Amino acid sequence: MAYLLLLVSAVVPLPILFFLAAAAAVTLELVLSRRAPYLLPEALTTGLGVRFRVLSLDVLTALLAARLLPDGGRIVALAIVAVLLLAAGRDAAGVFARRLQWRRAGGPASWRNLDVPGLPVPQPTSPVPVLDLPFTLLGLLIPLGYALGSVTDRFGAAIAAQWVSIAAVVVFLVVRFVQYVVLNRPDAEVREAVRAAIEAHAPEVVLHHAGRRGTVEQVLLWVPTLLALERPCLIVVRENTHLDALAGCGIPVVWAPRSQDVELYMVASVDLALYPTNSTNINNHLLRVPGIYDVLIGHGDSDEPESSSPLARMYDEVWVAGPLGRERYAYPVSGVPASKVKEIGAVRPPAPPIRPGAARPTVVYAPTWENVADATDLSSLLPHGAEIVEALLARQDVRVLVVPAAPTGSRLPAAAVAVERLRARIAAAGGDHAVWAADRLPEALSIAAFAVVDVAPALVETIRADVPYAVPAVKDVGTGSYPTVAAGSVLHDYPHDVFAALDDALGVDAHAEARLALGRRIDSSGDVAGRFRAAVDAGIAVQRRRRAFARPTA
Repeated sequence: MAYLLLLVSAVVPLPILFFLAAAAAVTLELVLSRRAPYLLPEALTTGLGVRFRVLSLDVLTALLAARLLPDGGRIVALAIVAVLLLAAGRDAAGVFARRLQWRRAGGPASWRNLDVPGLPVPQPTSPVPVLDLPFTLLGLLIPLGYALGSVTDRFGAAIAAQWVSIAAVVVFLVVRFVQYVVLNRPDAEVREAVRAAIEAHAPEVVLHHAGRRGTVEQVLLWVPTLLALERPCLIVVRENTHLDALAGCGIPVVWAPRSQDVELYMVASVDLALYPTNSTNINNHLLRVPGIYDVLIGHGDSDEPESSSPLARMYDEVWVAGPLGRERYAYPVSGVPASKVKEIGAVRPPAPPIRPGAARPTVVYAPTWENVADATDLSSLLPHGAEIVEALLARQDVRVLVVPAAPTGSRLPAAAVAVERLRARIAAAGGDHAVWAADRLPEALSIAAFAVVDVAPALVETIRADVPYAVPAVKDVGTGSYPTVAAGSVLHDYPHDVFAALDDALGVDAHAEARLALGRRIDSSGDVAGRFRAAVDAGIAVQRRRRAFARPTA
């Protein structure tokens, strides 16, 4: 409505109405773009985005000047120059702000828990607003000048407003350019400084992680185990979204966005590389670096396709939790010989604090995320999530906790929308029902009487916690292809199967013996920390022998 008033008041022309409509439009744009962009319809967030809408205000300001002063060619030309510079200034402000954030975050390289002499400590970044506040408000100065001119019948205020706008843009661009030149450092110089700091640290073990937003939990799972090695370690992340979550973890972390960065940071002291994800197209950047023993360690036991992928034969070894993990590779197509698979036991999240239970039995719905591709997507969230939650809420005798996986929505935005809808539904149900963050899943399972989980590490954690469970029938789940499903119910018919599985869990628990037997197959017994340390020592020893007998390079 405000933009329609702008158009009408520019054509008529009505300068006072134009200024009031412009002020209303700018205020709404600033508030919505910063606090509630989801309130706008999709058409106004894609093709007719905020930049286009504010640019239309600039164009209509020039049209107002032309309609109001048909004989004032110079004044109108000045107005056109002013609004064009304002539009360019807004864009330049966004570019400079993002560049300054990038530079403060480290620039071409960023790090945490590492002392890099000669470079400032990288600062956490925050999203740069779509609209620059000063320049957006400055865009109201010219309409105000024409509104004052229409009242006094003199347009000196409009001319002054146009010159002030031009001068403000020019001064801003000059200052920002000088600031950029002063703060700028050659990218190669920054990278070499980071490499020198890594050389001084002399890491022997590197953990290499590539994953979407929210997958940093796959790294945090291994941090206590790495610290217990008492060897110098380094974590290399390929996405800078993981850095802040790893700050203070006790292990140096570097961001290596390019394959060349990975090669640069692999200093001579590195003997062993650990990979918590089987993202082969990214892991290959480190796998191809010679002189390093490469081990796929995963991020929790599960029947997900990547836990038995033939691509695992690219690694020197594959470390699994126990016999079930070994069995997944025990078929000819995998191409992974039994000698390359090593059982190290369960590496699990820290034990949750003991909390008093709820007055009613607690049931947990923990859908996995949509994974990196449709072919490996086993999440029940989009096809069945709403049905599952409605079925659980329909039972007045239980408390419902929804615990979505942290990366949910990082590939499919619809999954994030689905989580928000479940959150709204749980809030509407009231009582002690709740939606918990992914890092509280161990706590949720520690008090759960029943869980609905997908084929993912969360399912194995449910079995380890000895919680009766059901698995939604997504794709071929329930056909016998997933061993961890065998000790629970499979949900086909909603809500009937949910009610039946919940009744069994609260009653006879028909799967109890099968669940205990499956748990013994999942994990190897014994000292997990000792097994891991011994496996690391053996891998490093093999690599050092390789290096000792390697031909000298020219």
